[in-house]
Amino acid sequence: MSGPAAKPVFFDVDGVLLDSLPQHLAICVDKAREYGLQVRVPDVRQFREMVASGIKVSPMLNFFLAVGFPLHLAEQAVEAYDSEFVKRYRPRAFGGVRTMLRRLHGAGHPLGLVTANIAANVETPLRDVLSYFDSRCLFYIDRYDPPRSKSWCLSEGSKVLGASPQECTFVGDQPGDATAAQVAGWRFLGVSYGWGLLKGDPKLRIVDSPADVVDVVAKP
Repeated sequence: MSGPAAKPVFFDVDGVLLDSLPQHLAICVDKAREYGLQVRVPDVRQFREMVASGIKVSPMLNFFLAVGFPLHLAEQAVEAYDSEFVKRYRPRAFGGVRTMLRRLHGAGHPLGLVTANIAANVETPLRDVLSYFDSRCLFYIDRYDPPRSKSWCLSEGSKVLGASPQECTFVGDQPGDATAAQVAGWRFLGVSYGWGLLKGDPKLRIVDSPADVVDVVAKP
């Protein structure tokens, strides 16, 4: 007699799978210089504190606005970001991410992605592990026009898999990810090494490494 099916696990990408915050800040510095803007782009620590305080930085238009770009130049920067980022700035996966995904996939967990980034910026650095994910559950911001909310994508993912939302887990790194999971009725697991969840938040379950994600998800 077989045991219960492994539960679905979906991931945000930037700050959870990809160590890309320094590169995102770097493109802000470069575009500010190119556009002649006198803005002070925060460093990683300052930016993480901004996100933890509730400042919205996703999708990328909000990122540029958050660091001080006026709207018309933020929109111009987003166009450049979509065409240049993965080629010029080349983010990489956090250490341990590939092992984490391999272990979850090997244990039978259906895996998905829900991200405010575009497909090209995700699939290029993660091309060697994309086979671990259910192709029906790759929710990029450019998959739909107009884009859908993360909560909608999570709900759609559980429907596609025929899973109860309560048995699904969304792994994220921003307060907005936790809200999306709550709206969709999913469990939420935060990571402290990403863009904006700080250790010690009493309201959230937060882990410190990709290996810890596996340990938590594996528990009944």
